[in-house]
Amino acid sequence: MVASIVIIYKRGASYFCDAHGCFGGGYSGAYAGDTAEAAALFALTERGRYIDNNPLGGTLLAPQEVRAAIEGDKD
Repeated sequence: MVASIVIIYKRGASYFCDAHGCFGGGYSGAYAGDTAEAAALFALTERGRYIDNNPLGGTLLAPQEVRAAIEGDKD
């Protein structure tokens, strides 16, 4: 068993996601939204599916604007 990973990235004007789970499951290039807020919601959903359910945990990687939306930064 290995730690899971969820990666949010921006390509053009949209955000996409790659996710890999502890049992070999996952996907690449899923549409995550057109805004940082939409991508943050998608990232949190996938964190629940892939990282929070893994006894070894995992890593969520995302651009700064998506992380700010996740953390509720009001800059």
